[in-house]
Amino acid sequence: SFFRRQKKRHTMKGSHQMLFFASFLVFFESAKALETECDVCHVNYYHKHVSTPTFMPSDVNVCREYQYEACCSLDTVRKVPTQMISDLYGDEYNHGLCVDIVGGGFTAMSTGCQAYFDAENCFYECDKNVGKWRKHSDCNEEDADVNNHNAWQIEAMPIRASTADAMYEACKDDFFPDSKGMWGTEAGNWEDAWSTRVNVNADGANTGTGTCKKGSEIWTNGQDMVENVWGTAFKYETDATKSYVWGFNEGESNPNNKILEDKASPPFTCAYHGSIDVDMPSTEYAEYCPVDWHLDESSGHALATANVNKYASGAKMASVALAYSLVVLALCFA
Repeated sequence: SFFRRQKKRHTMKGSHQMLFFASFLVFFESAKALETECDVCHVNYYHKHVSTPTFMPSDVNVCREYQYEACCSLDTVRKVPTQMISDLYGDEYNHGLCVDIVGGGFTAMSTGCQAYFDAENCFYECDKNVGKWRKHSDCNEEDADVNNHNAWQIEAMPIRASTADAMYEACKDDFFPDSKGMWGTEAGNWEDAWSTRVNVNADGANTGTGTCKKGSEIWTNGQDMVENVWGTAFKYETDATKSYVWGFNEGESNPNNKILEDKASPPFTCAYHGSIDVDMPSTEYAEYCPVDWHLDESSGHALATANVNKYASGAKMASVALAYSLVVLALCFA
């Protein structure tokens, strides 16, 4: 009947609209992926030399947002969670020491607080933007100079006030060694590191020089916390357009890539810089690293050239073309 034909035609139109919507989503997701670029990782601890994709299996539940462009390896990511952090950095970085004191009455770190420490660990190890804030231009690596290793240090990286404030709120009732900084403080002559204040022996007794207190008894607010826990690595910044966040939703573009884009990368003076194979990332990750990616003006490589944009052609443009074709196809049938 005429009515049934009309109804069927309406249903088909709805299908075409759904196809258009689905195609738009594909285009939108592909467009976001365009921000994934190879860049040099300018800090050196467990970091990869170049920011490239890091495959993260389903059992990995931290750092997943960085998997499409990461300065961290899978092995590093697996050691990021609080309960594993000593394996990554040693006991002096352990922020869960207090619960081990037998009879101390100190509870384990809350999941909310732990999430912020995990997020900071992911940020430091995985986010390529951290490298812009490397502290030393005269970069010494651990293998070359064990006593003066400084390639891992960053200085005054601006962290968004809302991130710092939220961390303080999440951690103010949790217990920490009674020092503002995990590596100690200048006021304490750097002798009040967390591992010095709290050192739990095999019997569960604290043989350190201090005790544990609630976060609210150690830091006064988010600024006090973020500017002291990691020494001078971070600074509190109220301007959201000039500050970084410690995490974002998986599948989204890294918002930190849009922060202070004009800030220059530090000098190409680390020993490992000379061993970076500029062709290997292109071979291994062709869809992310175009040929001669290192010449791009924002790559952070020593041979980066002003006004050269290697991400305006090649595989990335092919991805755009594919996504755009799907949208056009959907429009034709709508």
